[in-house]
Amino acid sequence: MLTLHLIDRQSPNDIERLQTVLEGAPGYSLAVEGKLPAPTAAIEVLEALPPGKSHADKFVYEITQDAEAIGCIELVRGYPQAGIAFIGLLLFRESSQGQGLGPQVLRLTEAIALGWQGGALRIAVLDTNPRALKFWEREGFIELLRKPAMDFAGQAIVMERALLAESSS
Repeated sequence: MLTLHLIDRQSPNDIERLQTVLEGAPGYSLAVEGKLPAPTAAIEVLEALPPGKSHADKFVYEITQDAEAIGCIELVRGYPQAGIAFIGLLLFRESSQGQGLGPQVLRLTEAIALGWQGGALRIAVLDTNPRALKFWEREGFIELLRKPAMDFAGQAIVMERALLAESSS
């Protein structure tokens, strides 16, 4: 069973576990940054904020399976506008990739966004990461635009999918 644990950016243990996840996915770092994760990668993920947002709007969750940290997901509430939950990162350690876990985490993420009265999930996928692009397309995300990706290799493909509250009828 997968669970999400909110990472405390002040907790050395949480930071260390996030760093282990990031280092466990070197292929991702190579594809999007052209280098292996830095020793400070976890702190960089936890501290980075989009324009106009504070840490009160940013949530980084550790994805655990059988008490083991196997991935992470970063969410920003109300970015780039109200009603949108922006997924900054969804990443699994390479040993946990290709097992169908992404859709499960996406369902948990949708529940969080609906709790924020969100109307859509949005993500920016780098064109240097075709495997991730295929995943988001399979999950029903529609391309909105392409733009240069600051500090990353390639272009960012901005994608979105509406959130549908479960019907009570």
